[in-house]
Amino acid sequence: MFCSRARQHGTLSLLSNLFKKSSKPSLFSSNSNPNISNPKTTTKRPTSLATLNPQETSLTVSITSSPVASICSLLSNSVKEPVKIESLLEDYKGMLNSDIVLQVLMNYKQLGRVKTLEFFSWAGMQMGFKFDDCVIEYMVDFLGRRKLFDDMKCFLMTVLFHNGRVTCRAFSICIRFLGRQGRFREALCLFQEMETKFNCRPDNFVYNNMLYVLCKKDTSGELIDVALSIFRGIESPDTYSYSNVLVGLCKFGRFETAIEFFQEMGRARLVPTRSAVNFLMRELCMLSAKEGAVNEVRVHSSRKPYTILVPNVGPKSGVIRPAVGVFWAVCDLGLLPSTFVIIQLITELCRLGKMTEAFEILKVVEERKLNCVAEGYSIVMRALCEYRLVEEASHLFGRMLSLELKPKLVVYNSIICMLCKVGRLDDAQRVFQIMSKKRCLPDSVTYTALVHAYGEARNWEVAYDLLMEMLGLGWIPHFHAYTLVDKLLREHERIDLSNKLERKLESQILHKHCKAGQLEAAYEKLRSMFEKGFYPPMYVRDAFEHAFQKYGKLEIARELLQNMDKTCEPSKTEIRSSR
Repeated sequence: MFCSRARQHGTLSLLSNLFKKSSKPSLFSSNSNPNISNPKTTTKRPTSLATLNPQETSLTVSITSSPVASICSLLSNSVKEPVKIESLLEDYKGMLNSDIVLQVLMNYKQLGRVKTLEFFSWAGMQMGFKFDDCVIEYMVDFLGRRKLFDDMKCFLMTVLFHNGRVTCRAFSICIRFLGRQGRFREALCLFQEMETKFNCRPDNFVYNNMLYVLCKKDTSGELIDVALSIFRGIESPDTYSYSNVLVGLCKFGRFETAIEFFQEMGRARLVPTRSAVNFLMRELCMLSAKEGAVNEVRVHSSRKPYTILVPNVGPKSGVIRPAVGVFWAVCDLGLLPSTFVIIQLITELCRLGKMTEAFEILKVVEERKLNCVAEGYSIVMRALCEYRLVEEASHLFGRMLSLELKPKLVVYNSIICMLCKVGRLDDAQRVFQIMSKKRCLPDSVTYTALVHAYGEARNWEVAYDLLMEMLGLGWIPHFHAYTLVDKLLREHERIDLSNKLERKLESQILHKHCKAGQLEAAYEKLRSMFEKGFYPPMYVRDAFEHAFQKYGKLEIARELLQNMDKTCEPSKTEIRSSR
């Protein structure tokens, strides 16, 4: 059945033979419509037919299961003992009807594909292909799911040849499956021949599936103008019609037209799909982000042209305005974009310094209790700290604590760095204490900011304590932070604390080399400590031996340690102070 592919499975070619006898022109031919030889395209999802399934069609006539069961049993047994289907089902010719045919087709898992197609070819010849709509729709879906597109075309033309009727739903199924496989031109030809050849006027299901194929599946961008012309031919476009075209326009960079379509939807009192809103806002935010990025500029003035990278100086906000407008428009309609898109919008607003708009959107997120509220607060907090808006950041930080949002480490670091830069050390210390109470462990950024701030304020006691605490947690301070504290200690004649700080730093660096397996660097560091008279703590010594033992060089490590033990035997007080 149904052309060459079906014949490879041993099926009958009855429909194909009937199709050859027909005087009608071939369907889906490349020359069927000269006006679409070079169109332009777009892409969007066919929500109109995504859930339709011909198997769910309710039967209007109740039939007994005996004819269906008998036919299925005969066809299943004939697999082992091949018999011609004409003689096998001779007794069932008189009782055939669309309901029985559909019931047998729905047992395709028991029959297999070959037997199912053979039965349908035989039943079609017996009934003159005068099937009910549900049978034709089911068979089109059956062939489309198995990618038998040539057979699907032959089937449609055979039904037409026998003066049968093909419904809009059957055409929608064909267009959907053709589009999924990238056969866009064939789907377009079928759509354009619906009225002229099949005398079937497209409904919104057909229109929406055609727009889905052109705007969602096609990635070449050649058929966008065709999609727009098809859209303008719809008498009453619905939500999915607009949404399909909206996504297609955004996908191929026609944002001005997309905004016009969105506004037209508002005037028509139609709510776009959430996926269309997400796509539109995401593309606008990405375009806004590119405004501040580095662009390539081609230089043609020289003998040999070349390309240079030129940064866009100063943030621009031309594209973000329609994105904010879309957000508030759909928000008034009771629809919100996905949390990912909302975070993108808030991030871009913060980058452009539009904190008021970011605050307003954050309020909506908090009122609707979306799961991105914590991330939204973090983004706005970091932006406020970057712009050094101390009062606004303090207020927002207090609100985060009152809502029990548990700020992340990056938020604490942003606040502490901002307060240190503006000289509000007491407030920075309070935030540091809150951080400890909330069980958020600080990192090197936290300590470095505080050490620098207290060092610049010449408060060497607090700076020294923070630096020692930092080393105790295993963090290696920045060179400038260590130099600043060491300079203050020497200015105040605290050489003992300076030596203790240096010994602690050298031990931590040695421990870091041992953990990383850097044997040569660890060996040189321990030897330099030996020359300075520093004895490493026992946990560092054990780590040194373990690192060399792991690589089979324990004797080298022990030799150096023994030489150190002979030269300078550490006192108990020195060991305790070095820990």
